[in-house]
Amino acid sequence: MKVIVASAALALAAATPALAQDTLRFFNVFDANAARLWTEPLANYTAETGVRIESESVAGSGAAVYPDVLRTSMASGDPPDVFFMWGGSIAQPFIDAGQVREISDFYEQYGWADRFPNWIRERLSTDGQIYGVPFRARGMGLWYRKDMFEQYGLTEPTTYEELEQICTTLAENGKYCASFGGQFGWHTMRLVDYFLEDTCGAETHDAINARQASWNQPCVVDAFARLKKWVDNRWLVPDFLGVAPNDARMPMYLGDAAMVYEGGWFENALIGDGQDTANFDFFLPPTPSGRYHAFPEQWMIPAASSKAEVAAAFLDYITSPETHMQYSGTFEGSPSIGYSPNCEEFPHACKWTEILGSDRGAYPPTDQAFKKELIDGFFEAQDAVVAGRMSPEDAAALIQSYVERFDARS
Repeated sequence: MKVIVASAALALAAATPALAQDTLRFFNVFDANAARLWTEPLANYTAETGVRIESESVAGSGAAVYPDVLRTSMASGDPPDVFFMWGGSIAQPFIDAGQVREISDFYEQYGWADRFPNWIRERLSTDGQIYGVPFRARGMGLWYRKDMFEQYGLTEPTTYEELEQICTTLAENGKYCASFGGQFGWHTMRLVDYFLEDTCGAETHDAINARQASWNQPCVVDAFARLKKWVDNRWLVPDFLGVAPNDARMPMYLGDAAMVYEGGWFENALIGDGQDTANFDFFLPPTPSGRYHAFPEQWMIPAASSKAEVAAAFLDYITSPETHMQYSGTFEGSPSIGYSPNCEEFPHACKWTEILGSDRGAYPPTDQAFKKELIDGFFEAQDAVVAGRMSPEDAAALIQSYVERFDARS
């Protein structure tokens, strides 16, 4: 059945013959489940506009590989026409290199300034100019198996100490507290980020991320000491440094581990993996600050693209509340004002929408706060602590040494 979406992009395409038969290269990080969900909206757009979308994905590695693949494409003189990107320091090198088109004119043309919350647009702006169109607002937390919590009499923690007690109880019953995939570094980073928020507090956490305070201080040592404790106590599934993040879900599915640290996208992953979503829930790891992990994702247009107008029309379609309401499962995490997910079909997405729309504070993942040269040092330190090759004290000192060398070169 052919579905027609009421979208300014489709109206523009119908009225602009130049868009017909155009092809857009669409760079993204969709895994198999996401690619399946995107099939229908992309096909619908092509049917209505004549614009063919060539989706090219670098899936599974997150920010560890994708930016380098994109950078190679840019340097080769054959960039995509639209590409996915995270916010913060991951996107900044492309902006600094002049490889991304400033798109305030498209914001005015399509009324995008009224479509998205101010905080997201501000996070995607540099020196008063905006380079990205919001794709999703992302929050992350600890997802858990409800049946395992019920079996062992566990409830969602309100303090870090209560979280430790959950891990202790699970370990006493031969279960792992959580499963992580250490390959690429960023999955383990989520746990360390949480520890840093709890041990350092919001102000100091923000300061060390901004390189305005030293990493070589007691609260950072305490965070890495917690990481070591979780490894030594076997609260984490062992030998996870070489495990891919998506594969870390398997111990949870098998009932060997109770939790994973994931974002709103995990609901679709559960569906795609054939799991009963009613048996899973999530909570925000508790901290005195009350803040949680959150970050925006965006779509960008390369400065070298010859199809900026066509790309902008496509972006208008894939960021409109109408499109998002029609394909609710595809666009979970939508930041578009006026969007609300189907709460019967996607109850966890509704819960995330409420959290992300609140005035509760948030902190970014370290790999969006740090430049790549520094995040590599962060990953080196955390992995060395996990492997038992480095003490928490040495890990804090190592990260600060990378910061000082970077600042000296800048």
